[in-house]
Amino acid sequence: MERQREKPEELVKEEKEKSEKELEELKKELARLKELKKQKELERINTNEPENDSEENVEDGEISTFKSEDIEARLDKIEDFLTSKLGEVDINAYQQNAEEVEKELQLIEREIVGEKGVVAKEVSSYELLVNDYPWLEEKRYVFMYSLPNKKKDLKDFESWKSEWSKILFDYARYAILHILYLRKLESEKPFSNFEDRTESLKEIAEELVQKQQAEWLSKSKEKLRVYWKSLDNWAEEIYEWAMEISPLEPILIFEIRESNKEFSNLPKEDILKIFKMLEKNDKGKIIKLEDGQISFKINVE
Repeated sequence: MERQREKPEELVKEEKEKSEKELEELKKELARLKELKKQKELERINTNEPENDSEENVEDGEISTFKSEDIEARLDKIEDFLTSKLGEVDINAYQQNAEEVEKELQLIEREIVGEKGVVAKEVSSYELLVNDYPWLEEKRYVFMYSLPNKKKDLKDFESWKSEWSKILFDYARYAILHILYLRKLESEKPFSNFEDRTESLKEIAEELVQKQQAEWLSKSKEKLRVYWKSLDNWAEEIYEWAMEISPLEPILIFEIRESNKEFSNLPKEDILKIFKMLEKNDKGKIIKLEDGQISFKINVE
């Protein structure tokens, strides 16, 4: 897809607006971490837990210990930067510093709550996407977050839709999500950067449906089932897993749920389809238990 031509002043305006948006997000993150720090301090006081002053007592993969004074000073330093006048700072210098601030905030959170306390699923999924699609964070591709006019620029629209459908597909795969709720996606990276989030996501989702990689699960088109792995593949994986853990006993759906495998959160309807597929291929038999539960007993050859 060719880049759309933009006037220099428009590009400067867009970069400034994006920087201002990033600034507000960083301020919110700073406020959240300050509040989190207070909560952790109260928890430590209430439990009479001593504050560690060295890194020798690090447990369970924590990056460093909770050093209150050091963290407070670092948070104050970040606040000083974020509250400085943006207009007096060179835009390129600001953007470079903003990246460092974001990394520092992530590190501070890990130091406050420990590695296990950080919910990093969204970040890691986004990082994987950026690794595959580095243009997501390149300023010269900012136009990709605008929905092309399909009446005036059909070629650009089709190219845009095709590229973003790959990203949505991979997002579901990396996040291990089988069902996507479009309204929720509007607040998650990289989709939160769209100028028109609702319409953009709708067009991208429709593209996946057209490619037969997804289907709508609601008439309102808010709930999308993404098939980033076919049911045939899932059936093979579940069969191999069942053979490994319980070749002689029927497998219950709740056991699949507790397996901690990629298929553990498959929709129940898909699991039942998989049972029928396996039964059709003589891999086992569907058994309805007395309490109404559905199980699958594999054939041991």
